Amino acid sequence: MKYADIEGLGKKDAFKQGIVGLVKTTAKNILSQRIRIVPESLGEPAALLDFVDEDFYLAFKTDGVGTKSLIAEKMAVLARRKKWPKKRIINLYAGLGIDLIASNVNDLVCLGAAPIALADEIAAGSFGKFLDQDFIKGLLSGLKKGCQEAGITIPCGESPTLTDVIKAGVCSITGSSIGIIRPKQQAVFGQKLQAGDIIYGLTADGIHTNGLSLARKIAGKLPQGYFTAFGKKTVGEELLRPTRIYSQIILEMIKDLEIHYLSHISGSAFRKISRAKKPFTYAISNLPRPPKILTALQKWGRLSNAEAYETWNMGLGMAIFAPAGQEKKMLTICRKYKVGFIKLGRVESGPKRVIIKGGLWQY
Repeated sequence: MKYADIEGLGKKDAFKQGIVGLVKTTAKNILSQRIRIVPESLGEPAALLDFVDEDFYLAFKTDGVGTKSLIAEKMAVLARRKKWPKKRIINLYAGLGIDLIASNVNDLVCLGAAPIALADEIAAGSFGKFLDQDFIKGLLSGLKKGCQEAGITIPCGESPTLTDVIKAGVCSITGSSIGIIRPKQQAVFGQKLQAGDIIYGLTADGIHTNGLSLARKIAGKLPQGYFTAFGKKTVGEELLRPTRIYSQIILEMIKDLEIHYLSHISGSAFRKISRAKKPFTYAISNLPRPPKILTALQKWGRLSNAEAYETWNMGLGMAIFAPAGQEKKMLTICRKYKVGFIKLGRVESGPKRVIIKGGLWQY
């Protein structure tokens, strides 16, 4: 199985370019308000709005939890039949709220933006989903925890019932977020990236929200499916482990250190290391230890390293590109927030590509 075949990677490019192309004809609409799109931010994890007469940028982003919510939905139905404790069922949904916050703020901070607020859209196929107390308690607790960790608020949102668009009992969890960069000189979009920069990484302890379509297919072939025992939990519970929120860590690094570029390792996973527009070769000589659930999925799905690392984060949550000599300070900050830190490799002159361990495989 290949994630690209499920997701349609590459095949959707024409559609994406069509949407991006709208900027060329619509960006002028906001110029009368003395606001412009920062062109260097287009194609980055978030877009920047330049309030021309003020010394700040507003960062804008939209994202969601993808198909991860389907795991929680399916497990909750069967968990009730299995007489699981109420708290354990509620916890199936809690991580989704954190995932929604993380998928947004982790992208905002890649441009140096301090997250401010998020507007959620929780869409369901039937209004009965909004009466499910396990779902409500779990999701709200996760959203609250995510907001506290990211330092943001949720001032508005939508809860549409999309009959016949979404299946009954299923929900789509997405959101749009904003962040602020003040002063403008703190913006990070690869303008200082250069050969010789060191590539560092912040570790991930789970699958996050990328590659769940493939993970669900692999887990579905196990004898007990999501309820297959995995350590003290189940495979499904491991897949629902919430995404780490890196925003406060990155903001502290930007404040105290010289950071040249940042890449949140989400969809397309290790390919994201080469997301910067400048043509460089990214030589990765050291890899983080993959979470056990991802190693197991790779084994069960019989995936090559190239396929697994292109689909899942495999233990890498954020890539940081910076000049040499700052590793000690970075490590101190990471220890403060109790997140793993690793030196991955370096930026080199050459064609735009990611080379893993001297050519073991590349993207």
